[in-house]
Amino acid sequence: MQAQDITKGSIGGVVRDASGAVVPNITVRLSSPYGEHVTKTNNGGEYVFPNLVVGSGYILTVEQSGFATAKVTNLNVGVNQRTTTDITLTVSTTSQTVDVVSEGTATIDLVTTTIGANIDESLYKNIPVGRNISSIISMAPGAADGLGTGAANPSINGASGLENQYVINGANVTDPGFGGFGTYSRNYGSLGNGVNFDFIQEVQVKTGGFEAEYGQALGGVINILTKSGGNDYHGSFYGYFAPKSLAVDAKNANIGLSNPGTYVSGDSKYDFGGDLGGFIKKNKLFWYGGFNPQFNRDYRSVPPVFGNSKLGTIEVKTRTLNYQAKINYNISDNHSSEGCFRRP
Repeated sequence: MQAQDITKGSIGGVVRDASGAVVPNITVRLSSPYGEHVTKTNNGGEYVFPNLVVGSGYILTVEQSGFATAKVTNLNVGVNQRTTTDITLTVSTTSQTVDVVSEGTATIDLVTTTIGANIDESLYKNIPVGRNISSIISMAPGAADGLGTGAANPSINGASGLENQYVINGANVTDPGFGGFGTYSRNYGSLGNGVNFDFIQEVQVKTGGFEAEYGQALGGVINILTKSGGNDYHGSFYGYFAPKSLAVDAKNANIGLSNPGTYVSGDSKYDFGGDLGGFIKKNKLFWYGGFNPQFNRDYRSVPPVFGNSKLGTIEVKTRTLNYQAKINYNISDNHSSEGCFRRP
């Protein structure tokens, strides 16, 4: 048996001739920005490329004497999903090789029994959502606000927000004491989960029909994958600014309260950074890294009944230095290793 890494995907299908008969023992090649792989079809004409890096740009090529070369381009691989691509070979009428090219943009996973959603970068970066992992998770059907468990721990299919399982790059990061996403402290509350929004490649939210490798979840399973390097250098630089001067002051609710408290008139948010990835050795060793510092300022004041009200409006500053790094090494066609470091 061959195990499937939940942080990877796969491509598989059946090779047939024009009459519909399967073609056994034929060579199938897979090329991509993340390396090249070669396999052969079995007696049933089936082929499979397991443990592939999630992403786009995969190209399938099938060559056989007497047939025209078949090529399927622009295949996408989703996290923990099988991209099913069947190939039909046509008889070559000349000695010249003829490429039969088709676009593999639509991917259907015919293997999994899971109910849920796969949300990739092409979706969540083109719609108005918050710049945090919680906003992406909430896009999945069946996920709702966890109310008392906080926005980072959504209720999935009616279960408590503390009954989910969270996996980042194959590692279970569910808090063992509270069941929440990341580390939680009784004194300081949530201490973060180390997931940089711009470092996310794809998020898979499983709401039912979990595979055998999952457990310890009455709600949902959230499988998060971060970006990896490839044979081409790629990256981005960005900046987001929301200063208080561009917004109206918040209403002061203390006027109607019998027990007035701290009044927050507004806040300023500054979020910028960049990421870059590439290769150390093509087809073998890849790297990716990112840095995203965030600066927040809250403007607070208290009612006159408090002694420190004479200080007026106080600017409370917070700073978070998010940085992440990842390295991938292809040991062979069927084996790979990966290391990842995250902060905060």
